[in-house]
Amino acid sequence: MKQQSGETTTCESCGASVYPEHLDSGIARYENGKLLCSHCVKDYEREHGAGGTEKVEAFESIQLESDDMNSSDSIGSGTTEMSSSRIHGMSEATLGHHAGADDASRFKRPLDPKSPFATRCRTFHCKLSEGAIEFLNMQINNWLDKETDIVVKFARSDIGMFEGKHKEPNLILTIFY
Repeated sequence: MKQQSGETTTCESCGASVYPEHLDSGIARYENGKLLCSHCVKDYEREHGAGGTEKVEAFESIQLESDDMNSSDSIGSGTTEMSSSRIHGMSEATLGHHAGADDASRFKRPLDPKSPFATRCRTFHCKLSEGAIEFLNMQINNWLDKETDIVVKFARSDIGMFEGKHKEPNLILTIFY
């Protein structure tokens, strides 16, 4: 079944939703005439060897910066020393509330609103109640209104446990932009 522009369809293997942007970015695609979601594409690639009929443009590798990292500590070299001097705890007290959450100046990769790929993500969460979800919607909409250069590429939602005074389930929404 071919997809018309702007139309959401379903994966012919598992029934998951496939959005036009998934096809545009290559995370979902047609294999042997069947529309597959991103998860089924990965399964297909595992069964038939990496790579399918379409290639997705690869990103350059991301190098992490560190104040005490030397050249033998590069990622992938297998020589990274894991010692207590390299592990630092972070908390709201050391970082401040949402420290740097909106500070885009600390990221090297620029935002590219025209690209089908996401370059950043932001995670929101709330308790599972009507009022909390309404407040979450308001937070997200205010953030999007404030950040006019952001184009949402896709979003993911999950339910998970958050610990505060009590351990309770939360709606966790990650927006990729």
